[in-house]
Amino acid sequence: MGLKPLAWTAAIAFGLASTAELANVVVVKSLGPSSKAFPPGKTLPSAAKITLQGGDVVTILGPGTAQTFRGPGSFDTTQISLDSAASQRGRFGALRTAPVEHSPSVWDIDVTQSGKVCVADAKTLKLWRPDSDSDESIEIRGSDGSVQKLSWAKGKALAAWPTGLTVKTGVQYEVTSSDRPDKNNLELVALSSVPSDKVTTAQELIRNGCQNQLDLLVTNATKDSGQ
Repeated sequence: MGLKPLAWTAAIAFGLASTAELANVVVVKSLGPSSKAFPPGKTLPSAAKITLQGGDVVTILGPGTAQTFRGPGSFDTTQISLDSAASQRGRFGALRTAPVEHSPSVWDIDVTQSGKVCVADAKTLKLWRPDSDSDESIEIRGSDGSVQKLSWAKGKALAAWPTGLTVKTGVQYEVTSSDRPDKNNLELVALSSVPSDKVTTAQELIRNGCQNQLDLLVTNATKDSGQ
């Protein structure tokens, strides 16, 4: 059988009883020939079939888990839309019992990374460091002229965001550490509300360009499923 045009090979066949059913899975990563048909942020119904070409790699996130599909082939998204009890062990975004290699929540700021950071609740915002084997001090300098210092004691990984620094969209912060020679640059994006589930969270992170948090959300969701 010859190859069909992209419009056909990347088509989505929706097996739904009603076309009015709300989409509840979202594309979070997409590479390959069909990437334009499946851009990050694209939502799909809970029971959809996707057809991919050779070289396609598409990761889709549902309320229960995340899964990566690799073409060529036709795939069913039903399983990843299941919000099973096994996938809801604790608040979404929380790290499981594996060794700590990432921040405990998508809403904590990893001070060793640069980029945009989406803030859902400024009152509970925390800073996280991956290595807590020693004391550490950091200085946070804002593009608006504000400066704050804070310290971690040995064994502590989390610290509250300094109350003297206003969480405001568009303000950039430079983070310097007593333990690391490199500086990290952060740009905060204040969300209007706390997303209620993984799919909504992914959509907000994609919309605002908060890639590091999106990567962590997908990593943790994939761990939930035992994959």
